[in-house]
Amino acid sequence: MSSPPKSTLIVGSGIFGTSTALHLLNADPSATVTLVDRTPFPCPYAASHDVNKIVRADYGDIFYVALALEAQDSWRQNPLYKPYYHETGMMVIDKVGLGPKIIQNYKDLGVDFAAEMVSPEEARSRFNGMYQDADWTDVKEVFWNPRSGWAEATTALGKTIEAIVERGVTYVEATVSNLLFNENGDCLGVNTEDGKRIEADQVILCTGAQTAKLLADSAPHRKEIQIDGRMVAAGVVEAFVRLSPEQKKRFDSVPVFVHEMGNVLGETMPPTPDNLLKFCRDFSFTHKTHHAASGQTISVPPLSPSQSTWSQDVPQGLKDEIREVMTRMYGREVEGFKFESYRMCWDAVTSDQNWLISAHPHSRNLYIATAGSFHGWKFLPIIGGYIVKMLRGELSEEQRRRWGWDNRNDGGGAHERLLPKRDLHDIKGYE
Repeated sequence: MSSPPKSTLIVGSGIFGTSTALHLLNADPSATVTLVDRTPFPCPYAASHDVNKIVRADYGDIFYVALALEAQDSWRQNPLYKPYYHETGMMVIDKVGLGPKIIQNYKDLGVDFAAEMVSPEEARSRFNGMYQDADWTDVKEVFWNPRSGWAEATTALGKTIEAIVERGVTYVEATVSNLLFNENGDCLGVNTEDGKRIEADQVILCTGAQTAKLLADSAPHRKEIQIDGRMVAAGVVEAFVRLSPEQKKRFDSVPVFVHEMGNVLGETMPPTPDNLLKFCRDFSFTHKTHHAASGQTISVPPLSPSQSTWSQDVPQGLKDEIREVMTRMYGREVEGFKFESYRMCWDAVTSDQNWLISAHPHSRNLYIATAGSFHGWKFLPIIGGYIVKMLRGELSEEQRRRWGWDNRNDGGGAHERLLPKRDLHDIKGYE
């Protein structure tokens, strides 16, 4: 095992960056760690900054079942996370038969589980009758797991950053303009738009949907530095309704609900403590643009902050889609409901939805830990531990294969329904 470097600079304070800082401190309480991001924490542009996120171990890929069970243990037991986790159960209807495969994964792992397949009639009879009027056309069976749930996303992330800052992490509010390299191509640190130069013995990019652009801006003529298709920035549309106290009481009975039948392709969760009922449309999109300096076409989030944060600045086509999700999920229960705010949530997605957790093979001292692929948030309590293992050369062979720089498995994977199949420029109302 190599001795840890003297200092670490982490760019990006989302799930990957924050958890990495936490686990670096856990491994060495005297570690010198700097966390930099564009705004005061938690950064509202990040995919991790959200009303709520699903926490579940219900994967078709047994590798992520095991990891998610580990994360769920922390959500249930760790006092840092436990206050923000709500185990309401999760119901899934889909057309690919994922439920039985999930149950088989639990059996193959030899773990205790409570997931089951139930009839549509049985599912409709539960939850205070909230799904009696929902569109379940062609649904033959329903997956139900009472041990899944959701977490208060922004609050949990913010409390985690508060905890690591109290333990000595330096948080720097700045926008990184480019990486610093020496004449050998080794990474020395970063420059920021306000003129700061921040150096460290190791630099970890936890920059999500901004990663391809940051590397292109930093070394446009070094092809070997570029992301080169290893991940792509993709967005999904979300929206929330603010419920009255009476409405909240009724919706408090519902579980996490994933609807993957027909053209709905969406999900929702129970209302938050402040009465927000959020919906997500699981049909992602890129935002491709030409990067002149490097000659690449890359996907990056739009420049306007309002197109990455909660606002009304969402194309009408996406507003129509998310309303259809809400209506098809709840029918007459949501008549008259109006969305208070919308958001295009941007993440980095790999072709097989495995993360990218690796040393950069063409620049010493530079590491990449990102590409949550729209399923990384739930791993906030543990993912940093695996990033620290990567830094120390302690990942397992399978982890290195899945998360390596040159993992280029095309299609399928851990969360394949979120692979982007369209571009924002082609959606009605986008300018």
